[in-house]
Amino acid sequence: MNTKAQVLVVGAGAAGMSAAIAASRAGAEVKLVERMPGPGGTVANALIHTLGGIYDANKQLLNGGLPAELADRLFRASALTRVRRIGKLQCLNLCPQVYRQVVEEWLAEETRIEHIYNASITQVKVQGEYVAVCKVKWGDTVVTFSPTAVIDTTGTAEVVRLIGSQYVHDDDQRAAGGLMFRLRNVKPNTLAFPKSITLVEKLREAARQGRLPASCEHAWLDQGAFDDEIFVKLFVPLPKDWRNSDQLSLLTRQSLKVQSQVLELLRSWPEFAESQLTETGALGIRDGGRIRGNYYLTEEDVRACRRFDDAACRCCWPIEYWHPTQGLQLEYLPPGSSYEIPLRSLKVSGLENVWSAGKCLSADHKAQSSARVVGQCWAMGEAVGKAASTQIVSNALTHDFAPNDPSS
Repeated sequence: MNTKAQVLVVGAGAAGMSAAIAASRAGAEVKLVERMPGPGGTVANALIHTLGGIYDANKQLLNGGLPAELADRLFRASALTRVRRIGKLQCLNLCPQVYRQVVEEWLAEETRIEHIYNASITQVKVQGEYVAVCKVKWGDTVVTFSPTAVIDTTGTAEVVRLIGSQYVHDDDQRAAGGLMFRLRNVKPNTLAFPKSITLVEKLREAARQGRLPASCEHAWLDQGAFDDEIFVKLFVPLPKDWRNSDQLSLLTRQSLKVQSQVLELLRSWPEFAESQLTETGALGIRDGGRIRGNYYLTEEDVRACRRFDDAACRCCWPIEYWHPTQGLQLEYLPPGSSYEIPLRSLKVSGLENVWSAGKCLSADHKAQSSARVVGQCWAMGEAVGKAASTQIVSNALTHDFAPNDPSS
């Protein structure tokens, strides 16, 4: 089967959904390809219940457009959705199932988007500086697309990898991943401050004493949307070959074993004695590799709160780097400040019609650890969707950006 696609978006997480909606509203016909049975990405599948990057410290929206529309839809969908302070910033606290329902209904409203779920891209053919053909395995069928523009929002640069490894940054020592699971029927107010700090420290002390695996020294407990709900976040360092399917399966099995040990300990505490495990998320990958773009966003850019003429969006999230052995390293921006993510960081260098958005933007590992949060992924996706549509409408493909990538 061969079909044309004005905009081919691969990955239906935050950035991909936003890119598809923005492109379709700008007049493009969009094909949205996703390997899972439905949209939602990391938020829905890894049980992210606090959305960072939508608000600043004063509860003001950082970016308008689709991130603001997302927040409005989430508030209207459930009375449990609320703005909540975490550290020095504000997040949107919600139920992951509500998020999934909201984005499914939203995408269904956008008539220019064709959804292609349970599908994966298998081959990309390049002619000169343009992607000309993308092959997608969809059930028993291989669909061949001839896209005008391609947007990689897989979070791990899957499309760009198929074009060539020279277009991707992969650090030898990457940020640790995480496994989240949710408990219900926990005694209400169990994590009311300062008791929350005491219980997290108690959990980590068990790891230091050898009663839990060493990785649990970086585990975390957090309040869910319901009074009796708590999310447990496990720290999962990623081996160098984590992308290998066998290795990934082993890593998941090991994480589930740790989950059982943590559950046993928690249920020995009075607050968790009657708790019930209701759901376990997929392994969350914070940094699965990044594109080599026309601009390489650095931690110096973040710290300097840099502005750009081609700004795609604003961000004020701290540098939140999960070191693979040392755990969380957190560095806040100055109060009231923000930086911008340039559109050039979302354009693959050397390819005229290939874009990216979300976790696999062109950035160093520290800048990525700030820019990767959900609110920014929605904002980046919107900027790229509009830019790709502009390319199509004007038929004027941009090629005047000079790369600054120091490792290119």
